[in-house]
Amino acid sequence: MALAVLTIACLLFYASSRYFPRQDIKLIANNKIAVLLAASAISIVSLVLFMVNNDFATSLVYWMIALMTLLSAIVLSVKLNFNWVWIWAGLCILFIIIDTV
Repeated sequence: MALAVLTIACLLFYASSRYFPRQDIKLIANNKIAVLLAASAISIVSLVLFMVNNDFATSLVYWMIALMTLLSAIVLSVKLNFNWVWIWAGLCILFIIIDTV
């Protein structure tokens, strides 16, 4: 679940940058600071979720590796117009909903 939460945070980080290829998402384009704060809070929540199973140092290493991997995968796939990133984001939200129920 921590990876799913981190994936959503990475998508929000990239969607709020000026290099995001689609500017038709008006909600994110108009509220970039709020989206960055939400993405930061979500990424901290994912770090806490990583720390549930491991100690702080191990969780921080896992979190940094996952953050770098997810950001690079999202940037490459959105730039190359792969639509599976949006499907992956939907699946992550679905997994979060299923896990909390």
